[in-house]
Amino acid sequence: MKSELFDQVLRAQQGDKEALYEIIRSFLPAIRSARRKIKGDRQEDLEQNIIEIIIKKIMSFDLVNTLDFTGFCQQLNEIYESEN
Repeated sequence: MKSELFDQVLRAQQGDKEALYEIIRSFLPAIRSARRKIKGDRQEDLEQNIIEIIIKKIMSFDLVNTLDFTGFCQQLNEIYESEN
């Protein structure tokens, strides 16, 4: 999974929209789980915000200096927490 995600991020950064969609699809179960934990009128906004954060992080992620998936997840979490 680690190298597959790395390859998907690399392809997404090179403009492969399908790779970007694949990454987002892989996170959808977790996103939908988080979505169910808040009020109904805010669920769609939360899902869109999380997806936007994922896309921004994918596109700005430094594949040369940070190859660790755990670091990627930690940075994603930091961004999410700073926006809330």
